[in-house]
Amino acid sequence: MLDTVFSIWSWIRWIHIMSAIAWIGGQLFILLILLPIMRTALPRNERTLLFAQVGRRYAVVSWIALTLLIVTGFLNGERRSVAWEHLTDSSYGRILFTKLIFVAIVLVVTLVHALYFGRRITELAERSATIGYDDPKIAAERRRLQILSGVLSGLNLLLNLVVVLLAAALVA
Repeated sequence: MLDTVFSIWSWIRWIHIMSAIAWIGGQLFILLILLPIMRTALPRNERTLLFAQVGRRYAVVSWIALTLLIVTGFLNGERRSVAWEHLTDSSYGRILFTKLIFVAIVLVVTLVHALYFGRRITELAERSATIGYDDPKIAAERRRLQILSGVLSGLNLLLNLVVVLLAAALVA
């Protein structure tokens, strides 16, 4: 039994599962715990700047987790002797193919969120902090981008939950 627990494949699957927990758990924590508390505890501009710090820190964790998910996911497929060029030939392959499509969409959504929305919202909040007040035009643009960012974050979380459901279907 111990040889199974400590096999390289057990560790690879464990890293895959822990990476998924870090990735999706972080998203759930931010959405369900951190965001509601910050909305009531801080003024809008301070909240945005603090969220930028949280986002930068979570970005490190999330990109490491996503990288590990991709690498260990590929290794898990190799372990199962997945014929990558014939994914749609079996039920398992079709589920895996669908999961990979969702993962690709998640990567694109994550990049757009991080590289455009996060940076732009932070720039606007920093500009307000520099001038010493919340200029109505800057505040309106920041609020518009925050709404779009929230929608994108919700979509990303939903897509990730579908990926987890598909992963569960693969091992069922």
